[in-house]
Amino acid sequence: MSMTASKAAELMRRAGADLPAPKGVQSTAIVPAGGDEDEEWAEGDGEWDYEEGGEISYDDEVELVDESGNYLQQIRPQMGGRNRMRNVGLHTIEIYYPQFYFKQTEMEEFDARPDRYGPSVIGKYTKGIGMIEARYPTDDEDPVSFSMTVTHRLIERMEKENFNETYRYMPDGNRLPCWNSVGRLDIGSESLIDRSKSMKAYVMDLFERYGSGEGNIEGVDMYNACYGGQAAGLCAQNWVESDRWDGRYAIAIATDISDAPFEVIFSVGAACTAALYYPDAPLPHHSHRASCILHRFDFFKPVGWFHMGPVVDGKYSIDAYMNCVDACYQTLKHKMNGRPLLTITDYNVFHTGGGYHVVKKAFERCIRAEDPKTKADVREKYVQEKLLPSVNLLKIIGPCHTVSSFLNISSVVMTQWDEALGKILLVFTYGSGCASSMYQLRFDDIAWFDPLAVWKVKQFYRNAINVQPDLRMHQVYIDTWMKFDYRPHGRISFGFGYDTYELDVYYLLEIDPWGRRFYHRGGMRTGPMNRKVMNATALNYDKVENRHTREHFGQLPPNGEAWEKQENKEEKAARSLEDTWREIEQEMTFEPDVQVDGQPAVVAEKVAHGRKVVVREIGAADDDDDEEGAETSYQIVGTWTALKEAEDMKKSEDKFIYEVSLGVNGWEQFYLLRNNNWSKKIYPAVHKSWKDMPCVGPHKGRERPMCWQLSGRPSWDLPGDDEAPVGSRFCITFTPGKVKRLTWEKLEEEPAKVSDDASTYQILGSWSCFDPQEMLADSGRPGVYTAEVQCNRLGLKFHFLRNLDVCQNLAPLVEESQFGSLYSAVAPIGQQSAGRLWQIDAQEGEIYRIELHRDVDDPSDLRIKWEKIRQEPSKAVEDRYFLVGSFNRWGYSFEPYELRSNGDAFEAEAGGSRTPESADPQDEGRGGTDTFRLMLARAKSVVAAHSRSDYITSAVRP
Repeated sequence: MSMTASKAAELMRRAGADLPAPKGVQSTAIVPAGGDEDEEWAEGDGEWDYEEGGEISYDDEVELVDESGNYLQQIRPQMGGRNRMRNVGLHTIEIYYPQFYFKQTEMEEFDARPDRYGPSVIGKYTKGIGMIEARYPTDDEDPVSFSMTVTHRLIERMEKENFNETYRYMPDGNRLPCWNSVGRLDIGSESLIDRSKSMKAYVMDLFERYGSGEGNIEGVDMYNACYGGQAAGLCAQNWVESDRWDGRYAIAIATDISDAPFEVIFSVGAACTAALYYPDAPLPHHSHRASCILHRFDFFKPVGWFHMGPVVDGKYSIDAYMNCVDACYQTLKHKMNGRPLLTITDYNVFHTGGGYHVVKKAFERCIRAEDPKTKADVREKYVQEKLLPSVNLLKIIGPCHTVSSFLNISSVVMTQWDEALGKILLVFTYGSGCASSMYQLRFDDIAWFDPLAVWKVKQFYRNAINVQPDLRMHQVYIDTWMKFDYRPHGRISFGFGYDTYELDVYYLLEIDPWGRRFYHRGGMRTGPMNRKVMNATALNYDKVENRHTREHFGQLPPNGEAWEKQENKEEKAARSLEDTWREIEQEMTFEPDVQVDGQPAVVAEKVAHGRKVVVREIGAADDDDDEEGAETSYQIVGTWTALKEAEDMKKSEDKFIYEVSLGVNGWEQFYLLRNNNWSKKIYPAVHKSWKDMPCVGPHKGRERPMCWQLSGRPSWDLPGDDEAPVGSRFCITFTPGKVKRLTWEKLEEEPAKVSDDASTYQILGSWSCFDPQEMLADSGRPGVYTAEVQCNRLGLKFHFLRNLDVCQNLAPLVEESQFGSLYSAVAPIGQQSAGRLWQIDAQEGEIYRIELHRDVDDPSDLRIKWEKIRQEPSKAVEDRYFLVGSFNRWGYSFEPYELRSNGDAFEAEAGGSRTPESADPQDEGRGGTDTFRLMLARAKSVVAAHSRSDYITSAVRP
């Protein structure tokens, strides 16, 4: 094929090359083969011959229009051309990290023990190498599962956030589906799991399944200690810039686990990134780059080595690292005509081999290379402004080999955000053995990242699991080296149930006898794959190759989708459990020491809406906690006595037991007392807790503390070992001690017949500020209870209680902020959250009869009826003020404190008992503050203040 030079130049301009139109050329048509030989560019000779008089002037303006003046769409480069796309670089970086992490301060304390390294390690991991936390996986993850996770998440985010721009370079102008929008994918790692089959092949399974059989994606694996990921990035960059680019994205995956045996677990780290490359990037590669690749035996992993760790000479490896810094710095400086690199760049990223201290040394080495006489205060300023923005992720994830440079780039983007626009980032990346590169990135726009603070909340700590340093869970991963016919067990063995698997993460399910690895998204937590959205060819090869899919491993979730709660495990990691439970208990029972001398002190005054609120501190009641002794007894307070009576539990060796039958509700709730003292309550960390969960107390708690719930009803989110009919008996067992445990089990007895005849029902309505009003049992209609109510200026909104027990609330089955009608279903008793009410559209003075029907044969059958029976003059209603706040769950615990008049003001006493469950979402960030509001008729907010202990609150009359 032959074309004139001017026509080829026009194609280059359409592709984005900075070339003007050749002078004298008016047509964009390509000259067919056989045209003027003097005007053609011969393929392969690299020479351009222009038409006579058509010399190119680079000062000319270029307008990409055709002969009719229509805009010409930019097209991608043509094969055989020497043009390249402009501003190719990073659009985003998807980051993955395993859930499990420990704090380096705790690791220092652990390693300071005499049987470890002694007290000399205190400060070495934090102040010494500059680390804060470290992440690691157990044996159900590996670099392949990391890569699959980060790829799937990136494609999903591309769809969700709509930054697929392939339409710009497609001949028809249409956008490719996201799973078909990738044309090259390379993976870099030093943690290979096969010497022949690339890790990328496993990732390609996703594109085949979800991309309608997509397989036209270039690239394989790049293998080199710490540098493989960067090599993948440079390959992706070069492909998009090349004349073989086809208009699709390139992805470079860096994946590694910096495995560390238990003896040096402080040095662990693990992560994976997927960098997305495309033209017109927010973070394009800028100007020149330099590399230094040498033959050194500082770090290597020979085939057949007995474990997955390297043969390494630590000091020599640091020397090789610093020598490569020097070489790359001087080479790049020479290419930049001797310009000092730190002066012309704004941020600096250095490869992280063993911690922040190595990064800082490398940076200071470059400072000395530019000016050996740089003063200490100037060096520190450089560190603060140019280096520290790059190490935020490193400090909380740990060293992770080939991933580190991409993490450090991400750190700069997420912390500097729009402040980085127009600035230059200098990147040094290194791999032992040794290979290194230094290049520059330019901030042209804000990349597709979340700011660091948002990212931490939305992603980093979303499903994080804090573990103690002495937990040997990562050692299980290390022991998988050279394993065949293996199924991961580390997570379950250390007491973490299926519910801890992340739903959008791929996990290793098995290594079969041939070394083939099988993965599943969500691991053992989720059910089978949704084959309806998958390609038939991929599904066929599942059968042809006998690939083990999720069904093969059993223990499928009951709902077919996912396990939602941790399965009960009798054997847990005792030390970790104790620490966790004690921490929960301390947080929930914390009260400051309050010294009271004389009159209560005024701690706050506020004025709003013409009313003044005065808060006075009166101190916290004594709560001496007697030591456990032979005379210690425990009582149980349950819904079978409307939470009003304490019944003794029977002592059996070191345990206390109590047998209970399920009442007509099909469930019972309860808490415990110690020594029959109502100020020594023992209750769960969350309301309606299941068995085998953290216990809190003995503590005075709230007037109505949180309760355990023993339910015989079927539940989708709990194992079914408690399912039982009404009347079934259970044995509750409480074990006191430093870590208290409460559990129960179903007794093998025939269910007893249960009657509701002795129960009472109350109606609570807006007309009386929700004071409970007894309903009358209809003697002629068993199971029917009635009440007559009159509408006043407060309206007719209501719900019910059974036995004056707030745990046995009856409410309509409606959404929050909606009201129930005559046709609304009744929620199962005690299952609807407080705040749901029925509402009757009535006029003042109208009197209604409201009926509650509960079928005597089927107590779960509940119905509500009402009818207007007459009208009378409406009675006057006085203003009443109530105190609701974090101490009574904002009134939803049915414990509003009414302010009583003392002549000049209304006042009430409220006990501060702030817990995670009682906090108002609006209070986030206020630490240990108790917040409250004054409510007029328990319906309208009047004024707000906040406090922390026990207070007398006065609302002065306006």
